[in-house]
Amino acid sequence: MLEREAYLLQNQLNPFPIGGKLVLSDDGRLSFTLGALAKDASMGWLEKALGTDGLKERITPGERPVVFDFPLAGHKVSWPVSLGGYGMKIEGEDRQWIVSLDYPSSGAVWQTISIIKARGTSKPWKQALAAAGAG
Repeated sequence: MLEREAYLLQNQLNPFPIGGKLVLSDDGRLSFTLGALAKDASMGWLEKALGTDGLKERITPGERPVVFDFPLAGHKVSWPVSLGGYGMKIEGEDRQWIVSLDYPSSGAVWQTISIIKARGTSKPWKQALAAAGAG
């Protein structure tokens, strides 16, 4: 099993990051659950994407709402350069998710620092996702 605190992004231009936990289970399932990192985030775009309301309120008492949980087989995972080497795009039949393994930063200097840091962060994920059948 591989897990890490990560950030779900609305898109690459206006990320509106929402923190949570990314988990790749031993049986090849990939999941993202909201946690304490998400309590101060703007949830409007995610609630719209999931067709639900009140995500922030559900986190407060300690619930960990699941954003996605699916078998990795049948999904395509890519690592766009525009995401600094630490962000992945997960595409399935019904939707696309963008997940960053580090908090997305802006500005050329911070982007360069993030790319250097990303090598150690993303390598185990790239290997594990490939082994689990991500195309």
